[in-house]
Amino acid sequence: MAKIEIGETTYYYELRGAGPPLVLVSGFGADHLTWREISPRLAGRFRVLLFDNPASGRTRDGGGELTVEGMAESTAALIEGLGMERPVLAGHSMGGSIALALTARRPGSAAGLVLVNSAARWGRRALAALEGVIRSLETGMDLKSRIDILMNLLFGREFLSDPVREAKMRALFLEEPHPSSLADLKRQHRALARFAGEKLIGRIVVPTLVVSAAEDILAPPEDAARLAAGIPGSRTLRLPGGHVPQFEHPELLAEAIADFAGNL
Repeated sequence: MAKIEIGETTYYYELRGAGPPLVLVSGFGADHLTWREISPRLAGRFRVLLFDNPASGRTRDGGGELTVEGMAESTAALIEGLGMERPVLAGHSMGGSIALALTARRPGSAAGLVLVNSAARWGRRALAALEGVIRSLETGMDLKSRIDILMNLLFGREFLSDPVREAKMRALFLEEPHPSSLADLKRQHRALARFAGEKLIGRIVVPTLVVSAAEDILAPPEDAARLAAGIPGSRTLRLPGGHVPQFEHPELLAEAIADFAGNL
């Protein structure tokens, strides 16, 4: 557990394991704990970097406007500052957009790219759904009701029909130690709304794995199909469930990332 200053941003990060470098980039409103079910499975084979994005978790920045491209540049500086050379980048949701922008804008900086439930351009439905989460905070909706919204937004039918797993996930939401503030969620939302990644995907020249999930509402399979179609030679993987396979199917996602990264 450590912090490092990169420009105006003080990043919270953790390094785990040993082996080839692997960087896990978190999504909208999430900190490094979004990988809690995945990182132990990967740290046995890789040197894994976990960190909190600007406007998330324990990372602190200047509070100004965010862009996906700006977060990508800051992430690249973080990776360089920690001495990690040509890692595989695996990004979930907004983290996939950040990883995509970094890889496109800095050719040669990554050995490979994994895009998990992400998009080149975030659709109206996804942006409206995230805006609804923000409005629930603005209007003072109680935490239990907000969690009800999140559960139905993020998870697939099988997960939601399992009372044990659903209860465990609700407890994690209730106990989240460093939730993003309302202002920071708004900054992230504006960054996603402005992101035009379709201009970047043709510049990806590293091996790429595009992961989607059958019931994902926020980044539906057609978004993954557009990513894959625009990235030469990319591979695809369709998982069951909703937007967060790192919680719904951690063993499948960890295996996919490890097999992909371990064979580059």
